[in-house]
Parts: sequence; structure tokens; C-alpha cells
Amino acid sequence: MRKIFSILILIAGASTHLIAQHVNDISLVIAPLKLEEQSSYQLLYRRELKEDDWKLRAGLRLLIDTDKVTRTDTIFSNSGTVQYDLSIDLQRDLKVEGLELIKCYVALDGYWNSDLRQSNSSDYYGYFWNLGVRPTFGVSYEPLKNIRLSFESRANFNINLQDYNAKGNNAEKRFTFSPLDHLALGLGYLF
Repeated sequence: MRKIFSILILIAGASTHLIAQHVNDISLVIAPLKLEEQSSYQLLYRRELKEDDWKLRAGLRLLIDTDKVTRTDTIFSNSGTVQYDLSIDLQRDLKVEGLELIKCYVALDGYWNSDLRQSNSSDYYGYFWNLGVRPTFGVSYEPLKNIRLSFESRANFNINLQDYNAKGNNAEKRFTFSPLDHLALGLGYLF
């Protein structure tokens, strides 16, 4: 995974030097209300398109938390989870008149989330898929030439599909909508 990420950064960096009008941004996006949870951290890549106000965004979140052993007297049980979240979207910058360093933006994230989970109260694995879209509104500030700070609010329309590795018919579907699903702070490096 590190090698692939390094290659993507090198390609993006090389293309930036060849085409000066394109700007790339790698950001660490954190949910401030859930700082202690590893699942609240996301790596976000943005690339300006030929039009000045449009950006392509791609995000990655990865959580591996396995091999937890819980002991109750003489009974041992294992639990754990492996999750990943991939997203891609378009972002439109909205300039604030009179302020050069501050921009508002809107985006629409399409995402795929997958979760393989083993509960300590059962001997089977649950496999969960989430598909959805996240309308996003944010504000960004560029205090230095290569640094971008951002704050964004995300809504979430989600389709959740579940499949349990157990006897019987163990699949279900759920549709949910949350108008304020996520508040996030971002620290980005522009190159």
C-alpha cells in the first residue's frame, strides 16, 4: 500500500511541474468530535481540473483492528474488524468576494465502504457493504503558499448491505439519510 501511494504522489508531483496551472493537494481530514477513534481519519487527494473552480477529489480511510482476545473466566473469544472506505467526487470552489485566501466549496462524494467484522459473541464473520453519496459544504483558508486549512460538513445518504457467514438467510439491506453526518477539519499540503 505504501509503494502504491508513493508512486501516486510521484506521478502527481511530476505532472504538476510539467503543467504549472494544475494544483494538487494532499490532506489529512479528521473528525474533531471523534479524535480517539482511528476510523475518523481520512487521507484526501485533490487535483484542480482545467477549469479554475473545479477539483477532482479522491479519499481513502483504512482501519485494521484485529486479534482482540477477550477473557471471561476461562472462556476466550476473538473479535476484530477490517474496514476501508474509498471515495471519489467533484468539488466546486465558490470564491468569496474581497477575500483572496478564503474559499467556500461544495462537493458530492460517491463512496464505497467495506467492513469485515467478527463479534466476540459469535463464531461467524459479518461482511458489510456501504454505498452512498455525501453532499459536502466546506470553507478553506490558505495562510501560507503551500498550506490549506479546511472545515467541512457532510450529509450522508447510505445504502447498507450485510451478509453474515452463518446458517440460514443472513442478508439485509437498509437505507439511511443523515443531514449532518460528519464535521471534519483538514490540513493540506499544496504541490
